[in-house]
Order: sequence, then structure tokens, then C-alpha cells
Amino acid sequence: MSKDALANLTSAVTTINTPMPVGIDEATLLACLKGEIFERKWRVHVQALFDEVDVSVIHQLVVDHIVTFDELSKAIDAWQVTESENERWVREMASFEMGRSPGKGIGRAR
Repeated sequence: MSKDALANLTSAVTTINTPMPVGIDEATLLACLKGEIFERKWRVHVQALFDEVDVSVIHQLVVDHIVTFDELSKAIDAWQVTESENERWVREMASFEMGRSPGKGIGRAR
């Protein structure tokens, strides 16, 4: 993971942890988002990612190849995230990502 990608992830975690009595670390948050951890105690942290973290930070996590929109969408379902502007945006972006053929998009050969 690049230095900039780690800084962006740390920014998200810092925003999530600010009001929480117990913090989450970067590795645990990623494991929650990728479906590797489902401990109920982390639900509020995952919800905070979609409620409190600016959409540009979430988007950069995808651009940095830390997570995909599909993984984020699956995390929303698994952690039962509801009523969030970012949740709706992630689902929309995941639908675009799933509808794109492998040769399409940024960085494709022309």
C-alpha cells in the first residue's frame, strides 16, 4: 500500500474513531469491509464509515485499490448499513463497476 493510500485510510479511521469509546484500526476496518470479520462490536464503526467519512475519502479507497465498490456494497449488506447518503452512492457506483467489461474504464488500451 502506498504512503498516500495509507494516509487516506488513516484519515477515514481517524474520522470513524473520533466519537467512539473504543477505536478500530486500519487492518480491522479493512477486514470488516472485505468480509473477513463479522464481530458485532465493529458494526458502529462500519456504519460510521458510510455516515461520517466524506465520500471523496471513500472514493479514494477504491481508486487506491484498497477496496472495491462491490466489496463496499457487500459490506453495507453484511453490516446492515441503512439511511446513509454514502451508502446509496456506493451502491450506485457498484452497479456501474459490475456492469463494466474488463477492458473498459480508466487505463484501458486505446
